[in-house]
Amino acid sequence: MSESADTTQRRNNVYARRGLDPQSVWHSPPEWYTNTPAVCVVDIGVREEVRWRPELSSQLQSGRTRYRLDNAANIYPAIKSRKRPGLFRVSATLTEPVDPTLLQEAANGTLARIPSFAVRMRSGLFWHYFSHSDEQIRVQPDVINPCMGLTPEKDNGFQIRVRYHDRRVALEVFHSVSDGSGALVFLKTLVAQYLRLRGVEVPASHGVLDCDEAPKPGEAADDFDAFAGQSPPKPRRTSRAYHVPGTPLPFDGIIITTGTLLVEAIKAESKRFGVSITEYLVATLLHVLTEIQIGEAPFRLRPVRLQVPVDLRRFHPSETLRNFASYVGPTIDPSQGEHTFEEIVSSVHHYMRYEATAKHLRSRVAMNIRTERNPLVRVLPLFVKNRAINVGYALSGPAIHTSTLSNLGMVRLPEAMMPHVEAFDFLLGPSRVAHVDCAVVGYGDQLRINFSRVIQEPVVERAFFTTLVRQGVPVTVESNTEATCPTVSSVV
Repeated sequence: MSESADTTQRRNNVYARRGLDPQSVWHSPPEWYTNTPAVCVVDIGVREEVRWRPELSSQLQSGRTRYRLDNAANIYPAIKSRKRPGLFRVSATLTEPVDPTLLQEAANGTLARIPSFAVRMRSGLFWHYFSHSDEQIRVQPDVINPCMGLTPEKDNGFQIRVRYHDRRVALEVFHSVSDGSGALVFLKTLVAQYLRLRGVEVPASHGVLDCDEAPKPGEAADDFDAFAGQSPPKPRRTSRAYHVPGTPLPFDGIIITTGTLLVEAIKAESKRFGVSITEYLVATLLHVLTEIQIGEAPFRLRPVRLQVPVDLRRFHPSETLRNFASYVGPTIDPSQGEHTFEEIVSSVHHYMRYEATAKHLRSRVAMNIRTERNPLVRVLPLFVKNRAINVGYALSGPAIHTSTLSNLGMVRLPEAMMPHVEAFDFLLGPSRVAHVDCAVVGYGDQLRINFSRVIQEPVVERAFFTTLVRQGVPVTVESNTEATCPTVSSVV
């Protein structure tokens, strides 16, 4: 059936914005399309535009649609449950309300550019794997309790979800798909594509990808093996850590408390101690958690240990948008005696400078690779692997960490985007063992610190932000629930 002149004009306008010749774009798939999985169908809001993506990855070049999970990703589908959904979230607050229709179109274009996010989780005989999906992701209204488990019905089988509310655009990612740095590239590209559809000329720079370019093979690469090289594996022998007690929230409950502070203020305070912002925040959280444990007067004092992710892209050239991070575990043992704040800052500083280096991180990654390549592990059926991974995770996962502090650093944007973006946020999903986690991201002159907890008592974030204020760093606190931090909610 022929289309109307109005529809033709609208379609041609879309093509013109993307620099495409309307006469050279297919309006229906050729015969070979149905049997060629490396073709992505992109809904551009008018008609379907068929784009050939041979550069998707070496796997798709060979006609396959299956992706092996990277070395860091294998654990998440095995331990995934209602208690451990395994999601994290990055979001951007714009200066104007979000148009859901344009956001849907922008999401379609972004997934075509970053197809490693357009995947479904599958279970094989020996391993979980991803299969590429040509379905359309559904942008969803935001909720008060983000990072809950993905469902096939609501999320159309995708391992990510895109949400919006008022001026906010949010991306929630299952950790098998990507890490925080990869998700941030996706979010920046999504927001840039949305702004382009609103008439803003945004260049492809500062981590914003061009949605009219073909995907690069390196963006879907598993770079852990190349990073580890021939490094000797580093054994893991770590004791159980202290965990903050509290009254559990329902399984679908999560309380988010956000502190906003000036970058210059926290930078000046960190400089006073001769440490980085991350080291200062880690030391502050270790100090707070140690004081909370001592205040409980327990029979036995346990180590207070934080899991601090480290982006391996700092040490190894990589284009990957999949997982490429390891972690370090700065620790304070209160059973050894009292630790002043100054002592904790110094300890964290020297620990991070020693452990967060290429040599030590390579050995840690090499240990994970050796486990994955163990001949006995490789031949175990998936259901046996899942049980073994769950046992190992129970012994060496959240059990050995009091909490997590993850800092994405400062977000950089093309100059054309900056007037249209007000803030960024980063959030870790619920942890039913650690109870409280912390995520940090900066943009412009502001640093945003998001605590996510699954207990009713706000003891950690209240003590954390109060400590910052006492150190001379002003904080403004907000939450997704009322009266979360009554002692510091009015601090400016």
